[in-house]
Amino acid sequence: MKAILFILAVTTGLAFAGSPERARLISRAFDQSYQQWTSDVRTAATNDAQNAAWRRRPDEIEVGRKIWEEIRNDLDKSWTLEPAAWLLVNASTYAVKQVRKPARRGNPTRAAGIIREAVRSNHLLSPKLGSYCIALTHIQDPRSMALLETIEKANPSEMVRGASSLAQAILHRRIGGGKRGMAIRQDKLRKAIMAPDLTVGKTTTQAILRDELFRMSRLNLGAEAPDFTGVEVTLNKSSLSDYRGKVTILFFWHALMPAHDESLALMKKYQEEFADKNIQILGVNMDDPRTLRRHIAEGTVNWTNFSDSTQSITKIYRIEQWPFVYVLDEEHKIRYSGEPGAFVKITAEDLARQVAAGE
Repeated sequence: MKAILFILAVTTGLAFAGSPERARLISRAFDQSYQQWTSDVRTAATNDAQNAAWRRRPDEIEVGRKIWEEIRNDLDKSWTLEPAAWLLVNASTYAVKQVRKPARRGNPTRAAGIIREAVRSNHLLSPKLGSYCIALTHIQDPRSMALLETIEKANPSEMVRGASSLAQAILHRRIGGGKRGMAIRQDKLRKAIMAPDLTVGKTTTQAILRDELFRMSRLNLGAEAPDFTGVEVTLNKSSLSDYRGKVTILFFWHALMPAHDESLALMKKYQEEFADKNIQILGVNMDDPRTLRRHIAEGTVNWTNFSDSTQSITKIYRIEQWPFVYVLDEEHKIRYSGEPGAFVKITAEDLARQVAAGE
């Protein structure tokens, strides 16, 4: 009887224990299916085929749940750091969902928060923490900055400290903060430059660092927007520089972005209101050109658009989220970057007024 009870106890424990091998298999299977999905969307021959391919998008909520089930009981073990980082990057929607009922006030109830506290309690000195630091930039959590600062001070690994500095620089870019924020961001990037390179998923910290330096020099407020040449939906080829002399709104969008209908309605309204002003709206659309033409035919879209199904323009501007807007003055210096909204209209109209007044 004792032997049977012992076997039951062991097998029950194994049933609830996570497995790094299973977590790795789950994440790799999702990566492969996601890669196949993006290929299917890009190569769909007809509009209907593309729409059907879009609907076959791998379910990040489901894969997030599977990864969470593998790691949730073993977050004190170092092997969970890699799948935890993968979860934040590839299934961020699930990572911020409530997965635990609140036991008492202040206890985290979301996967991202539970992982954060496990890292703080068990892994601050781990040499495997670098990928997790970068992964924190993929979720919206105001407590991430404090944890990254702690890791930078406490962790003995130069590689991990460099990843933490780089992640802080990314978060400071998104927060803004004027001259002080820029100074902090520059300091963190200098520290990241001195750190050894680290492989993070399919990229490296040095590749991410190069992107951040490009953003600082070429995509900051006051910088001249990078020029590009693309094909408009009319099949005419033109460049951003062709519109120099006009206040220009660069609007990056696609058919499945969040708040799709509201964003398109807002931009359509702006196009009508800017008709007699020196303001040009240029869309950069990553859908299949047939989808874009359908929007125009239906009257949903009434502004000039570049077709960017290969995302070549999107990559130049390092777009991380959609919709996203850059407002450029008549010399095409960046005066606003962020989500569509009232600041877009206020900035564009103020710039156009300055041009008209010769200021």
